[in-house]
Amino acid sequence: MKKYFLLLSMIIAGCSSAPVYRGDGVNCRGPMPTTTGTTATTATTATAPPNPSNSVEHRMQGEIDSWMGTPYVYGGVSKRGVDCSGFTQAVYRSVGIEIPRRASRQSAAAQTVSRSSLKYGDLIFFNTSGSGISHCGIYLGNGQFVHASSSRGVVRDLLNHPYYSARYVTAGRFL
Repeated sequence: MKKYFLLLSMIIAGCSSAPVYRGDGVNCRGPMPTTTGTTATTATTATAPPNPSNSVEHRMQGEIDSWMGTPYVYGGVSKRGVDCSGFTQAVYRSVGIEIPRRASRQSAAAQTVSRSSLKYGDLIFFNTSGSGISHCGIYLGNGQFVHASSSRGVVRDLLNHPYYSARYVTAGRFL
């Protein structure tokens, strides 16, 4: 029994050598959280984001859909595993727009947008580590965004969820 426990401990430790965004303070497992603290289980519980309004947004949405559920891997840039800024960079690249690799650099390069002026495709930036911008996602509309969560992979969440709202820093536009 002791041997199995030791072996299991070694395997787990070997799989977590890279730092990852942990999303402390929010339950990143299960359905998308809603503003009431319950979880959304159907599309009727949360207002669906609006449909993309032009060809670039349609192509972007198709790319986003193809990444949904991709596992989180720190430093990852493929559909075998991706981190937050690798995901945003890949989505923008799919529509012919090159953006920097890191979330902090994406924020610096983008045209700043106020939270009240967010549009489909805007990047949103968070301070999850306590030391500046450390996480990003893509705004979809109706208060929803998509991002690479360390525990759930590429998922959709609500911007006004207490965890994300408290860590929101800024938004930027490349479209």
